Amino acid sequence: MAIVMSRRAALLGSAAICLGSLATAVEAFGRTAATADQIWHGGPIITMNDKAMRAEAVAVANGKIIAVGRRRDVLKLKGPHTQMMDLKGQAMVPGFVDAHGHVMMGGLQALTANLLAPPDGDVRSIPDLQQTIRKWAEANASAIKRVNLMIGFGYDDSQLKELRHPTRDELDAISMDVPLIIVHQSAHLGVMNSRALEVAGINADTKAPPGGVIRRRPDSQEPDGVVEEAAFYAAVGKLLPSVGADGLKAFAREGAKLWASFGYTTAEEGRSTPQTAALMKQVASEGGFLIDVVTYADALVDREFIKANIGTAYTNRFRVAGAKLVIDGSPQGFTAWRDRPYFKPVGNYPSGYSGYASASAEAVMGTVQWAAENSIQVITHANGERASDMLISAHRAAQARFPKSKTLRPVLIHGQFLREDQLDSYKSLGVIPSLFPMHTFYWGDWHLNQTVGPQAGQNISPTGWARKRGMIFTSHHDAPVAFPDSMRVLDATVTRRARGSGRIVGPNQRVDVITALKAMTIWPAYTHFEEKTKGSLELGKLADFAILSKDPTAVEPATIADIKVMETIKEGKTIFRRDPAARAAAPVSDITPLLVAFGGHRGIQNDTCATDAVLRMTTAMASGMPRR
Repeated sequence: MAIVMSRRAALLGSAAICLGSLATAVEAFGRTAATADQIWHGGPIITMNDKAMRAEAVAVANGKIIAVGRRRDVLKLKGPHTQMMDLKGQAMVPGFVDAHGHVMMGGLQALTANLLAPPDGDVRSIPDLQQTIRKWAEANASAIKRVNLMIGFGYDDSQLKELRHPTRDELDAISMDVPLIIVHQSAHLGVMNSRALEVAGINADTKAPPGGVIRRRPDSQEPDGVVEEAAFYAAVGKLLPSVGADGLKAFAREGAKLWASFGYTTAEEGRSTPQTAALMKQVASEGGFLIDVVTYADALVDREFIKANIGTAYTNRFRVAGAKLVIDGSPQGFTAWRDRPYFKPVGNYPSGYSGYASASAEAVMGTVQWAAENSIQVITHANGERASDMLISAHRAAQARFPKSKTLRPVLIHGQFLREDQLDSYKSLGVIPSLFPMHTFYWGDWHLNQTVGPQAGQNISPTGWARKRGMIFTSHHDAPVAFPDSMRVLDATVTRRARGSGRIVGPNQRVDVITALKAMTIWPAYTHFEEKTKGSLELGKLADFAILSKDPTAVEPATIADIKVMETIKEGKTIFRRDPAARAAAPVSDITPLLVAFGGHRGIQNDTCATDAVLRMTTAMASGMPRR
């Protein structure tokens, strides 16, 4: 089907939807005898309901929608105490439903040295990185002295002028005495200075653990400072001090607030352990979540925990929804498991290098079979083609034994590098792709030039292929890998424009604005089995809204990322409101709260968990807590 259309055609289509379905909205939703607590009006309202995509007003009572449709009809529900909520030309959409992110680590970006490239930071080169850390260290000198640790987050070798990772020597130029660790934006690898390597116990005699890499200096066994995947997470467990229960709970609370500031009314912690899930449950019981938080627990850590705690109902805005499985790593970091060699990998890679798996075939097959047998939804991180081949085989085998498991709505997470035949297989197996089009913005040029090349690079995060097959998909941010910026997600899903060159990365994979909005609202609600209560503005659903500065269907696509979330409403109550006069908040760079919570590194810690980047970092921070 033709996905891409001219702006004129798109706007005319929107107008036709508006005029053709508005009356249907009132007819379909009807009216009740209730009196509204609120009536929202005065701006474009996009419902995400195909039968009535546009409305003039929405009425709310007791946190739920009681009418949607023409203003004159909805106003019949106005009572003496009804609040008239004038949008003043701003747009209303359903509250965004997080398709995949890591809300518990949402505070990480704000509490470490910001090493992101523009537009989210200022690091364009290794000297920029060094200067940023020095300035940050100077501003936080007392806290660093107290805890003897320096942390930076978000550097990206693909965006550095040098097109490589910093080395231990370049970090030693910042400090030889204080352990310094910088985390790659993917959170799948990092770099340490010599003092950090010493504390982590990494030297020329150290062997890399299975599923991990310790990079070496040329013609030497001496580490160059870069550690990947399992080796990185093991080092994190030794370097990062125990944040403790209170610190992790603070992370979760602040992460949920950050999500709300971007219009999300449901957040996801995309991989948890029994320990971190218990802490989120505590935050919930203390009233710490203003939005709903859903988590998927690691099936390779404790399956009995999942079976005992999974549920469809929220308790104090928190629930365990299913199981998480991870097969491979990061595409931009060359650790995704491909079916062919990487195009031009940057680094000391052998000829024909194609990445690697971080889970065995036995673990993958066993997990998917277990989930099917126990009627548990499983979401699986698989970036490379070989990772998807393994996942497809696992679902085929499981569904052969348990045919009803197809109705469990299994989810593919990321799927950056896919073949068309794999999408055919996923469709036949009922697997829903949760794709990551933000990669086209952040790493589009890198994929075209280095990872997969100019041809295959056009089809990363293949949303167009999914729609061509009549498949739904969801679009996510994977924060803290990227900010949970809903408008950046929307922009990338629609335009696929690379931030460096401005090239369109896969014009045939672009989708229209309404489709992209569905991928952030009603379709992720479906993947969470919550489409009856969330994801669209319909009678009886929760009054979860995001108020936008402009109607994204009525602006030039190139300006979508400039739209701001002005207000977020959860079940009829405002939980975030932006000051219209204030500029967008910049990431906080003061690390003091984080380091005070950490309390300093405490020597060697054991880390026995599996491979997911954010889970491993969370687990490492919680290393002082009891483990299974």
